[in-house]
Amino acid sequence: MSKNAKGAGRLVRSLMALGLAAVHGCGTVKTTNTPRTGTEQLLLTNAWDSALQKIDFRPLTGVPVFLDTTNITAVDQGWVVSSLRQSMLTQGVLLRTKAEQAQWIVEARVGVYGTDEHNLLIGIPQTAVPPTLPGIPAGTIPEMPFIKKSNQQGMAKLALFAYDRASGQFVWSSGTILATSSAKDTYVGGVGPIQGGTIRGGTEFIGIKLPLTSEAGGDEAGRAGRQNSPSDPAALRQSASDLDSFMP
Repeated sequence: MSKNAKGAGRLVRSLMALGLAAVHGCGTVKTTNTPRTGTEQLLLTNAWDSALQKIDFRPLTGVPVFLDTTNITAVDQGWVVSSLRQSMLTQGVLLRTKAEQAQWIVEARVGVYGTDEHNLLIGIPQTAVPPTLPGIPAGTIPEMPFIKKSNQQGMAKLALFAYDRASGQFVWSSGTILATSSAKDTYVGGVGPIQGGTIRGGTEFIGIKLPLTSEAGGDEAGRAGRQNSPSDPAALRQSASDLDSFMP
């Protein structure tokens, strides 16, 4: 092979290598979000479950009962009504599907079912620069937080009472029950979020469990907290002190 042929071969290989180097791989993943966040739904249903756990339905056992849910209006109405029926059944209440089949009527109502949010900023808030200052262009100075904290709270308030269907006589009341749940996010020097609250199984940083000394049983207890269903808010509340003791 002549020197010219070898030189041409080297040139072709160099051009091919240069072409391959200019090629960039690109991939995308399509993601979607539901209209309501999972955090909001957990806050509400956990608060409801916490309130429901405080009710003793045993005085209603042994008597056919019809549950009247006419006055229950909530965004998670299916969960609210179904969990109410389950709690009554597991405590031995004899539920009937029609009012005429029951001796007692239990009427349920929801007074509160919603969320609140509180925010704290230690640092410089976002500031708008007015156009009236000479020599300084109008615009916005971005937020510069040292510590930033948000606290979302779910609240549920419910009450039930029972009366005899035939006589209309009052026979039982649950009293008014109020319960809350929480989700907390903290940023320190722009780093975060450090997440915790009653809806989470301990304290986490970008999805990584933080091994806090206040957690009994270490990682095993944290995994158990995450695996508990929302119908067990007592176990979730047990880990709430983790975040409260850690976060500023």
